[in-house]
Amino acid sequence: RDVLQKQKRGKPLPPDVFVEQFFEDFEEHGGELISADPHRFPGLRVSIESALQKGTPPCGVVTGIGRFKNGADGVTVGAVISNTAFKAGAFDMASAEKFCKLLVRCAERRLPVVCFISSSGMQTMEGAGALFSMAAVNDRITRFVRDFDLPVVVFGFGDCTGGAQASFVTHPLVYTCYFSGASIPFAGQIVVPSYLPSDSHLANYLSEVPGAMTALVRHPFLPELDEALRQIDPAIPVPRDTVRDVVARVMAGTVANERPSVETPRHRVSEAALYRPVRNMLVHARGCTAAKIVRVAGREGVRVVLVQSDPDMESTAADMLGEADSLVCIGGNTPDESYLNARSVVSIAEAERVDSLHPGIGFLSENARFAELVRSRGINFVGPPVESMETMGNKSNAIATALAHGVPVVPGSHGILTDGDRAAAAAGQIGFPVLIKAVHGGGGKGIAVVESPSEFHEAFHRVSMEAQAAFGSGDVYLERFVTSLRHIEVQVLRDRGGNTKVLGLRDCSVQRDKQKVLEESDSTVLPPALENAVYEHAQKLTDAVGYVGAGTVEFIYDLEAGAVYFMEMNTRLQVEHPVTELVTGVDIVAEQLRIAAGESIADLVVGTDGHAIEARVNAERLVVSADDGLVFAPSPGEIRECVFPQAEGVEVIAAIADGKTVSPYYDSMVAQIVAHGPDRAAAAAMLEAYLGRVRVRGIATNIALLRRVLKDEVYLRGDYDTGYLPAFLGRVDRDALIAEIAADAGTADAFVGLESIAIDGSDELRVLAPSAGIFYLTPSPAEPPFVRVGDRVGADATLCQLEAFKIFTPLHLADFNTPGAPALYDPSKRFEIVRVNVGGGQQVNVGDLLFVVRAVD
Repeated sequence: RDVLQKQKRGKPLPPDVFVEQFFEDFEEHGGELISADPHRFPGLRVSIESALQKGTPPCGVVTGIGRFKNGADGVTVGAVISNTAFKAGAFDMASAEKFCKLLVRCAERRLPVVCFISSSGMQTMEGAGALFSMAAVNDRITRFVRDFDLPVVVFGFGDCTGGAQASFVTHPLVYTCYFSGASIPFAGQIVVPSYLPSDSHLANYLSEVPGAMTALVRHPFLPELDEALRQIDPAIPVPRDTVRDVVARVMAGTVANERPSVETPRHRVSEAALYRPVRNMLVHARGCTAAKIVRVAGREGVRVVLVQSDPDMESTAADMLGEADSLVCIGGNTPDESYLNARSVVSIAEAERVDSLHPGIGFLSENARFAELVRSRGINFVGPPVESMETMGNKSNAIATALAHGVPVVPGSHGILTDGDRAAAAAGQIGFPVLIKAVHGGGGKGIAVVESPSEFHEAFHRVSMEAQAAFGSGDVYLERFVTSLRHIEVQVLRDRGGNTKVLGLRDCSVQRDKQKVLEESDSTVLPPALENAVYEHAQKLTDAVGYVGAGTVEFIYDLEAGAVYFMEMNTRLQVEHPVTELVTGVDIVAEQLRIAAGESIADLVVGTDGHAIEARVNAERLVVSADDGLVFAPSPGEIRECVFPQAEGVEVIAAIADGKTVSPYYDSMVAQIVAHGPDRAAAAAMLEAYLGRVRVRGIATNIALLRRVLKDEVYLRGDYDTGYLPAFLGRVDRDALIAEIAADAGTADAFVGLESIAIDGSDELRVLAPSAGIFYLTPSPAEPPFVRVGDRVGADATLCQLEAFKIFTPLHLADFNTPGAPALYDPSKRFEIVRVNVGGGQQVNVGDLLFVVRAVD
């Protein structure tokens, strides 16, 4: 300690002088043993003369060794002194080589390694070179710890970013520690759920995630930091340990068996205390869902606090709020910036002093950790218990639960598969074609059909990587691919007293790209015996997991095998719930509020009145693809005219109105229209007729397609499977359908002539945005742009991508050429990029200038 104080007060001592003074002070203090276990590190028995002769060893390690007697012979003390000259910037191969040499030296001298890592506030750009350095560093750390029984301790501080640096902190044999306040965004892909905002990249929050770190430690130079963090977030975890504490425990060999020592204040609220009347409720939803919940809350006398993102602040749901209600901007445009910002949602709920939070339908509605976070703050989560969500939200656990209770499931692996060879063997036993599905997948993502063994390995790894990127987990499982099926789902309600009500089933088999388009209150093909079976299965599973609230149990009806299989349980409200409401007379959202208040549904009367069909109106148009098929293209933008007439037997839940704008940041559904008739034929006719009276101009919608389906003989006959809609699009008069969609949108006559893109007085041409969206000039942040100024490209070259509703659409000059009309951009010529007018990630609207080009010979 004395020598270190001299270092602080005066000029830093050379290493040899430091070592010499260290041992002088050591002897002066009577030979007090300060550190190092000579039995654990026998290599420390080196003479002081040997150390001094070598001067400053490579890689910044200085050793000083001495002997003394105070009642025992041969007691050894060692000092390891950090050398600030050892630094690495972006961790390329040169830095990796430097670090590997350090490991070799330390192994030779039996010395532990203690590292301090930071990016000094810099976002390092390591590129592909980091891939090799990471592999080398990981391998050498493994050998160092395994072969020499020596510890590697890493302390992260400041901004810890960059790829190869993650080699240190994510290595399973490394003691990973962070200073309080450290920011570690690169670890977010490993331990931070995607729904948490950037503040959860702080080491303090991550300390609560099992496996995220060995210890959180106090910042040695900012003693007031933890108190300041607590002033911002009273619930933030703060450390008890110091760097010295952790190193001492590492040397003693005890740290691996301990959990990080942190203090986390928590509101201890019993579950029973949260069942109370819902009077002030935060609505965490947007679009049609928000409109529906706000409507029901107003009818039930519940005050609403509606959170909306920047683009949604003038939404139809916001227009529906009463004088006592509140509208709060959660900020941001994208879901990550807004509705997925879990801590901001909870902070708003606390600031507004709500007693309950309705999670809506998408975003965080099925996230068990979000539900737990809400309840930990004393706010009632209008949804099932966390345990139910964890069981049924994980598809592997859900399947295991079904099997344990005798509910049939699709033949498959019935468990997580991580090894490609084992998965291929399992696929062979199941029989091809097989379905690879992400455990945490949903919405048609993280899923692939494999037809033969030769395709399996590539598909397995692709789905696993896609699932890791989209859901934060690469876990997948296998199912037999049912080639002909109907999608059946059962609506259930259950209260805290164990009363379960099965409200009936819905058939959602009219789909495209795994997305539902039409849903109805009954199935045209499910035999009565199987209908009763799915009701029994749904109730059995709902009771088995102790469910509370509204939920939907989904099944596959295998038409070839004549069997039903459990698929999954949605632990939330479904978009298509109004179908069941109209037939049963049960207000499902109102019952959610009653159940959340602790009331019983034992006396709830469930009716069976007629038939109901729901159509999802989406902001999209149909275009002819490169392979001469029909594909759906996004159509966000401003609504110039919007008319939803009132009609008996028809319910409309709309997210659009005159003057509103459909944002490209979210999903494409803009309205739900539900018709209720005495039977299926009457409901279909009523819905088709009503859609013919709806008027939406300014954006394209799928209304013309919906009307054609509702009049189609195959649909009306009811004899089809989930492949119905793709087959229908293959036999429809596509030119007439595309023209009708354009006419409905008011864009049929919006032909762009050469005079509108030509720049006066030059040979240059404008390239205007054909639709609203987010402009991307590169395929991904790490890849080069599609085009640069000065490039010469053909009319079929990709210039950029426009993203809307999470769909990326490449843009080519040839896209602007209309068959039968003069070409705007001559396909026989090449075009020079004169100017790029928009920055990456910027939102553009129809007609915005994207590029300036010039035709060249």
